[in-house]
Amino acid sequence: MPASAETPRGSRSSRVRRLVLPLVSIAAGLAVWQLVITVFSPNPLAVVGPAQIARDAAGLFGAGTLGPDIGLSLAQLLIGLAIATAVGVPAGLLLGTSRPLAAALGPWVTALYTIPVIAVAPLVIVGLGFGFTAKVAIVAASGFFPLVINTQAGAASVVGGGLRDVTRAFRANSFETLCFLTLPGTTPHILTGLRLAIGRALIALVAADLFGSTSGLGYLIISGQQNLKTDDVYVGVVTLSVIGIVLTALVAFFERRVNEARTARTEQA
Repeated sequence: MPASAETPRGSRSSRVRRLVLPLVSIAAGLAVWQLVITVFSPNPLAVVGPAQIARDAAGLFGAGTLGPDIGLSLAQLLIGLAIATAVGVPAGLLLGTSRPLAAALGPWVTALYTIPVIAVAPLVIVGLGFGFTAKVAIVAASGFFPLVINTQAGAASVVGGGLRDVTRAFRANSFETLCFLTLPGTTPHILTGLRLAIGRALIALVAADLFGSTSGLGYLIISGQQNLKTDDVYVGVVTLSVIGIVLTALVAFFERRVNEARTARTEQA
């Protein structure tokens, strides 16, 4: 009884730490940043403090530019990640469960994964135009490879673990094996791939805005650099960082729920 009574408290304490410690860390980092700016007064064309960034962000919001920029970039990012997930996860499952297919296509995946997005972004924009579709395609392509590589690794580990022979012994067909063995066993790898894909997709989003963009957070950063508006550059960078932190935290939250559900099923078994 005492152990069971302590478990909920321990669980609540763990959740509180997961929420409070990151916030404290961020607040402390911002405070140190602002203190350094105040004490050393560096060149404002190179570095500005959190207070100035906040003032500039409020001004951009008041001017009606930052809100639409965030909305556009967020839409491009989420749609691109959704496409990357919808294509990358099935592709990774195929490569992870078929050794001949992995041997044939693995070098292509590796080669394409190593190509810098900045090198191919102009070609994509020339082919698809300077609009919304090209930016989504660049984001999707950047997020695709972390998902397919991690999914492949997870599926291969499940298939090679011997459990597939157990499902065959119970006369499970390929679809049942996929739904009840391969996909659940690969889910942690998929979520890890999604977290990596978020970072690459944010980089691709800025790279896509280098070429002919007139709106979005990448455009805000680039125009700020060209016009020596360092505040705007930092607003764009910080906003992208916040988006990345929030999306990664959501994926991590879902990952914990998946792990907790798997642990509960194991204990019941």
